[in-house]
Amino acid sequence: MMKVLIADDHALLRDGLKPFVSKVGEDVTILESCDYPSTHEIMAAERPDLVLLDLKMPGMDGADGMLRLRRAFPDSRIVIVTGWVTRSDVMEAMRLGISGYLPKSMNGMAMMHALRLILCGVPYYPPEVLAAAEAMPPMGGETAATMPRERSPLSVLTRREYEILTQLVGGASNKEIAKVLGLTEITIKSHLRNVFRKIGASNRTQAVALALREGVKAAVNPPPAPVGINGTAATLS
Repeated sequence: MMKVLIADDHALLRDGLKPFVSKVGEDVTILESCDYPSTHEIMAAERPDLVLLDLKMPGMDGADGMLRLRRAFPDSRIVIVTGWVTRSDVMEAMRLGISGYLPKSMNGMAMMHALRLILCGVPYYPPEVLAAAEAMPPMGGETAATMPRERSPLSVLTRREYEILTQLVGGASNKEIAKVLGLTEITIKSHLRNVFRKIGASNRTQAVALALREGVKAAVNPPPAPVGINGTAATLS
């Protein structure tokens, strides 16, 4: 049995997360807390496998509360779920070994995928914040403008393959993707094999992990095209 603690002072948000949190594993028990004292108490008594933590709930004091919980429960898998994303908080979370930092603006399916990755030992942080951190000038004085830009691993995908990848991020099954795109399931499976091969993923979870890190959003109509190294749309066919 897996125990997941949702620590947030807004009951509406806790209720909204439950349907997705319940699907991150088999036989999931959801615990709830609404402030720092109750969170600390439940973590001490229940030792949850995963803690979804709001930095703004009563008693937390932002990063200070995160630090206190990290010191009290060094082996706990803590994930920050917040509506207020700042680069300084994200960097502090990374420094403390927090397992993930999820904006509340994420859609439910993307959050579910991110939590599954975290449970597999893969940290997750907002791609846009990490990109900003990587763009900072290094100690040697080299600026971002003089550094070579790395080609996106998704730029090798065709338009159809990228479209299917956005469907994966949205949590769609092969049957659902086929219905949305007007294709057969056999065709979808063939496209997925090509997607996995091109981006170096061995399964759907790894493909979604890479897509999330590259900032891919769940499927929209139509899905955005990936951007190549020169800032223009990659060649698609």
